[in-house]
Amino acid sequence: MEFRRRDYLADDSIFSLPRTPVQDHPLTAIRAIAAVQIDATRDEKVDFEDPLRAHVADPSSNVQIFDDTSRRSLSKEVGQFSAKEWAVFTKALSQKFSYSNMITIPSAFDIVSRNNKEHNKSLADVHIEELEDPEMMIKEEKKVITQQEYVSRLQELKAEIGRAWNADDRIKALKLSIKVSRLLIDTSVLQFYPTLFLLVIDVMDMFGDLVWERIKKKAEYSDDGTFICSLPESFLSVDVSSQAKETCYNWFCKIGSIRELLPRIYLELAILHCRRFLEDHHMQCLQRLTRMMRGLADPLASSYCHLYMAHRAALVHCKDTGYLIMSISDINFSLRRIISDKEARKNDSERNIKLTISLMEPTIEWIMKYMFMEGRQKPNDILVEFGFGSGTLDSTWKVPWTSIIIHHLVRQLPSKIISAYLFEILEVFELIKDLSLDQHLNYRLLGLKLCESPPHLAYVESILNRVMQVISQYNQLEEYLLVANAYLDIILQCSMDSLLSSILDGILKRAKDRRVDETELDALQSILMKLLKYFSSIENAFASEHFMALYELLSGISKNVINLDMLEKATRSRSISDPTIIQMLFEISKALHDSIDILNEDYQQMSQLICYFVRMVGFGDDRERHLTFLATCRAAFSNFDIVMDTLVLLSNNLASGAIKGTSKLSNFVKACVAFSEATIPSIPNQIRCMKLFIATAEVALFAGLFSHTKGLLNSAIDCLLCLDLPG
Repeated sequence: MEFRRRDYLADDSIFSLPRTPVQDHPLTAIRAIAAVQIDATRDEKVDFEDPLRAHVADPSSNVQIFDDTSRRSLSKEVGQFSAKEWAVFTKALSQKFSYSNMITIPSAFDIVSRNNKEHNKSLADVHIEELEDPEMMIKEEKKVITQQEYVSRLQELKAEIGRAWNADDRIKALKLSIKVSRLLIDTSVLQFYPTLFLLVIDVMDMFGDLVWERIKKKAEYSDDGTFICSLPESFLSVDVSSQAKETCYNWFCKIGSIRELLPRIYLELAILHCRRFLEDHHMQCLQRLTRMMRGLADPLASSYCHLYMAHRAALVHCKDTGYLIMSISDINFSLRRIISDKEARKNDSERNIKLTISLMEPTIEWIMKYMFMEGRQKPNDILVEFGFGSGTLDSTWKVPWTSIIIHHLVRQLPSKIISAYLFEILEVFELIKDLSLDQHLNYRLLGLKLCESPPHLAYVESILNRVMQVISQYNQLEEYLLVANAYLDIILQCSMDSLLSSILDGILKRAKDRRVDETELDALQSILMKLLKYFSSIENAFASEHFMALYELLSGISKNVINLDMLEKATRSRSISDPTIIQMLFEISKALHDSIDILNEDYQQMSQLICYFVRMVGFGDDRERHLTFLATCRAAFSNFDIVMDTLVLLSNNLASGAIKGTSKLSNFVKACVAFSEATIPSIPNQIRCMKLFIATAEVALFAGLFSHTKGLLNSAIDCLLCLDLPG
């Protein structure tokens, strides 16, 4: 047996890779690479599918070009939007999802107390250990700390990153930043995640600013500290020196070498605005980052990563909203997976699913808000990208809608735009009914938007009929009230009495034989206020069976508010003489008096309205009945001094009008004087009492009641003596 002879030299020449001579060793520092070579590499057309390697591609391909003027204008708008709106948003987020319980930290994420050896473990190493020993996580001790301790430790890490950076230890600062970003992988404590997100991105933002300042300094100063130029606020990449570009490119390479996906994305987003030193158009980069986020399996972690991208993207002034629509589409896909995953619903309660969705909702809200920011794409163009206006709803929007996504889309749309796409929006509403958001909240939102900008009258009836067909199926009073209240303004404006009657009947039917709770009371109160404005007079309101039946359902503060509105409407009339109306308004006034707190801010308004009501009441020539009414008011409104004052003046007016009458009227005058004399002492202000005693004494003197006059004047003198006068 013979072995075949090998020609190793021939084999080597055939199978060796082609080689070209170079001047520099390939393993030398990257600083040795010329900036021109870097730029030339980027200018080459690179065909790729992997979003993790897309940063080497041509950044200008398939990107809409905007001139420098529009970029500078957008820069100013975005700056104002980011500074104010983001601060308000983060404050609301921290308040809405505050968490005070103890926090359990898995050993893989305890970056504070772990020793150096453990610190150097990556998440991949931990996963390998878990595969080798499935019970490792059970064996390892988990650390339990308070939220305040957690915050303090992150602040210490933030300070440590700053110290490392100032000591020119950039690698340590980067490593610590990576460790901080890894904390967002852990979603085991759901309620704490929004707070954790805000704490971590505070560190990420600081790190991004440090890198930005370093590169900017490289662009403005040479290595020996010589000033080169000052970069304007809206500089372009051509204004940046090759040395600064090289430093910037190095930072993106360092971050691109991070093995774990989530830290890599967060760190690249942290320095995203540094891409302005390299290129002027960033749409392709943002789309690549969006595609990278599809590798994040946890929907909560993924949605907050999309949120951070929207926040940091504001710094690169990209007008195109394509990447934001991709983000919303991916979040929508995650939501549908949560909602439709039967296995997950078996293992997880519906309550936890709703909690996860509620935690994801702020991310949707902010991205939508940023998408429709003034100065970006027109709302019509955005809606077309979402699939509206093309006759079919699936032209560009490939994933079926979830309720919460369409809710926040409609919420951010201008009212006039909604009217143009009304029937398509209604079609989407009718098709979706899932756990993410109750369907009635979508119909309620649509009604509120239509009230801001009502559609053409020709479409109103068709729209309302479709809405009423849906809400007629609601058995819950709260759902029915919220939707009905939203459309009530349009119904009243169009005088659709039959539809109004049908809705009010529906409310009474669902409220029968049950107590109305607080949320329902608020909606019912709003409905009654709108109806009250719709009626031309208080008499028409009292004559409406529906109105009075709904009024009887009220209680507590809501009833007081409606009582106040009814009394205010009644006092717009010149006079009130109908005994039934007088009695009803008296009972309303008595209810307000009995429920009021003297420290309440409505105290003055209520007392003034009751005074107006008392003044407006008239009984014609039946003076005795009028005096009896005043006596009834004195007993009913004893806590309102201004009402007592008014009653005395009205009594004196009655007496003055009856002085020249018969002897019977003479007795009536005595009764009026006696009424005033008995009422005045209930007023605590001594000066006011003195003036009223004198005014009543004048009436008594004019009527020839000398004994009453003397007594009234003595009472006035007593009031004067009670005053603590100086000197």
